[in-house]
Amino acid sequence: MKKNLKLRAENFKIKIGNISYNKKKIKETIKRANDDLVNILLLPELCLTGASLYDGFANDDILEECLDALFDLKKFSKNIDTLFSVGLPVKEGRKIIDMVFLLKEGDIIGGFFKDNFKDHEKYVFDTPEEDEFIKIKDEYVHLYNKSYIEINDIKIAVSVGENEEKNIPDSLISKSKNNIDIILNPSANTRYIGSKKDIEDKIKFLSKDTIYLYSSTGLGESSTDFVYEGLNIIGENGKIKESKRDEFVDLCSYFDISQNTTEEFFDFKNKPSLSYWDKFPYLLDDKKIYVEDAFDIVTRALIQRMEAISCKKVILGLSGGLDSTMALLFIVKAFEKMNLPKEKILLYTMPAFGTSKRTKSNAFKLAEAFEIKLNEIVIKDAVNIHLKDIGHDGKTQDIAYENAQARERTQILFDIGNMENALVIGTGDKSEISQGFATYNGDHMSSYAVNASLTKTELRYIVSYLVENTKNQKLKEVLDDILKTPISPELKNENEEKISQKTEDIIGPYELIDFFTFEFLENSSVEEIYEKAKVAFKDDYDKKTIKKWLKSFYKRLITSQFKRSVSVDGPAISQKSFSPRRGYLLASDMSAEVFLERIENLDE
Repeated sequence: MKKNLKLRAENFKIKIGNISYNKKKIKETIKRANDDLVNILLLPELCLTGASLYDGFANDDILEECLDALFDLKKFSKNIDTLFSVGLPVKEGRKIIDMVFLLKEGDIIGGFFKDNFKDHEKYVFDTPEEDEFIKIKDEYVHLYNKSYIEINDIKIAVSVGENEEKNIPDSLISKSKNNIDIILNPSANTRYIGSKKDIEDKIKFLSKDTIYLYSSTGLGESSTDFVYEGLNIIGENGKIKESKRDEFVDLCSYFDISQNTTEEFFDFKNKPSLSYWDKFPYLLDDKKIYVEDAFDIVTRALIQRMEAISCKKVILGLSGGLDSTMALLFIVKAFEKMNLPKEKILLYTMPAFGTSKRTKSNAFKLAEAFEIKLNEIVIKDAVNIHLKDIGHDGKTQDIAYENAQARERTQILFDIGNMENALVIGTGDKSEISQGFATYNGDHMSSYAVNASLTKTELRYIVSYLVENTKNQKLKEVLDDILKTPISPELKNENEEKISQKTEDIIGPYELIDFFTFEFLENSSVEEIYEKAKVAFKDDYDKKTIKKWLKSFYKRLITSQFKRSVSVDGPAISQKSFSPRRGYLLASDMSAEVFLERIENLDE
């Protein structure tokens, strides 16, 4: 018997913690779907509250408001033929459960709970005491995590998120055991470069011989640490039928239930041969998609933050180096999206003792390429006065001498930011953050850090793409020269004609640091990282050099955690970050000895 179903996955711009507003948007979405003769409507995980409510999920007022909203939606659905999902937190005893309910024609058909939590969710959510029923107010709702809902001979399973750490995802097991016809995946995934392709590839795999609907929350979520995916996708028989960001997707499908077959699956555990290892495993082959994703994620995050605090100006310290250049590129794109004039981008260059003519010149050329005024404040006198005040001779180029310059610049930016009601944009990147190569309360501090989860290598990758593709000749020329300029903090005045203080001479080649960082965040051991690096960089560095910089990497990484513990808000562009809130966490007083001892024993 043939069945014709119209399926839809849709999200909407939520307001975090505003249940009344979100409920209204859900009702509008349901009514529109019902009017469009949609049979099944999938909405995102936690769509009643937003997914970025953090500890607010445990607030009793929020929880009670959510239950009231659920039963109001139940009443609202009395004359609604569309089967729809609603996601909300539910309190059971002392536990908070991440739940999704299916509703239709005035009934709560069934419930599903999330049991595969991301690290930052484990502190808030738990699983229910039993997996068959849950009591909601005075009503017992059947839980179907281990089975499925069947309507008109159509078997529907729901997977609240997918456990990507499992060799075989839950929905695939359910499909295999029960001949599931439709899998619904309400999600709250965070976005990173290339994530759209990763999710689509997963759905192609999971939708073989079935229909798979995916909807992730997006617009309106907090940008404190992440940008949320905002994707709606429908896959069928191993192919992506529709995939859109922040727009609904539909599929009308005929299928013969009696012809469904049990899915067979195998656990592939292939591992790459160590005769080859990629130098840059964190980069996509498709440069265009990579760059477009990076700009879209960062600009969305910056726009969200500016709108949330009613701010229409930003201030940036522009040195003419790679980091501040990338920050300006992100800012300009965000302002274009917001239709804000460039006059509201406040640029300052603050030369001091170590500033080279080359970087200062590039700062002015970069501002000119965008037709933005660049203000100059020479900070030599201010720093000298400060050094004199604290009893420094002003000649010894020690750490106090260097950091005084960085902190003076930060003070200026924040003070002007106060005067102008402007957001201070941070420029520090993931490479510097991993190695603690920033002045504490100097360039380490800002109001919003746009580069925080991009490595130096990734910044070069993005800027090189712009050099290849921009039609702005002035911009092309200055970006090309910035790429060729050695990376430097420029805090020592050895020679203003050329850059003598080179960062890579101090902490190591960035391509090695970024490789080590990626592998460390993937939880690779010291031995694994070393073996992979030897293969990946066999034509560039000998074993002694790799070992030297691996030791430096771990020593700096572990001892600089105190800086990362007070990191500024910024969007996670790549999958793994060092955010102290939702990224890779270490203790500030952790010892590096276990790693350093293992490095000493390498090749022995």
